[in-house]
Amino acid sequence: MQDAVYDYENRIPAGFYDKIYQRRTGVRFCWHDLKFRTVVAHLAAPRRLLDIGCGPGTFIGNYLPGMEALGVDLSASQVDYATRTYGSAAHRFSTRSLADLAEAGERFDAVTVIELIEHLVPEDAIRLLAEARSLLTTDGVLVVTTPNYRSLWPIIELGVNALSPVSYIEQHINKYRRDLLAAHLSAAGYRDVTVGSAVGLAPFTAVFGLGTANTMHAIERGMKYLGAGNLLVATARP
Repeated sequence: MQDAVYDYENRIPAGFYDKIYQRRTGVRFCWHDLKFRTVVAHLAAPRRLLDIGCGPGTFIGNYLPGMEALGVDLSASQVDYATRTYGSAAHRFSTRSLADLAEAGERFDAVTVIELIEHLVPEDAIRLLAEARSLLTTDGVLVVTTPNYRSLWPIIELGVNALSPVSYIEQHINKYRRDLLAAHLSAAGYRDVTVGSAVGLAPFTAVFGLGTANTMHAIERGMKYLGAGNLLVATARP
């Protein structure tokens, strides 16, 4: 699901982001937790969900109890890790392409694309979104998240690049703004497109404990992140 220029199979260790999540403490865990909770809040209890670019399976494995879900990713090593760590009869992971799923007649009530499209050049991002639309039921919903480059995210990204063994310099090649994300969803054929933002400064208060971070998150959410959350969150209908 990612751009072939960057070698995601070999440059990101299997389970890298899930192992950060499994610490269950700290800024980076809190970032992922609030992101995933935000995605769940935009779902309407779907019966079947497809997570495109599932990576090590963290979202499906920790946030969709009792729901039938399929995660797909180009990286065989990440899919293998996800299967070993989170695989079950209800939670499956695969390297199957979206075209293969469509040809097999697969349909889902919800499709999630969590921090993936920024890794794709615009034409590939639109193509992937269009392929995702073909996999939705008529009343299904797409939920997309991507960094908001009209927020503090560019500064945050510089810090991650400096401190983390995995850098975004070569990965994030499509820098979304609210209007650009809406335009790409419309170009992919979606209707009822809504783009907002989420995840403000709350993760960074996790240094004082997760309780503090959750309180900050509730305050920021109540203020609608002043329209400048560090992630864009979009919903759309096929």
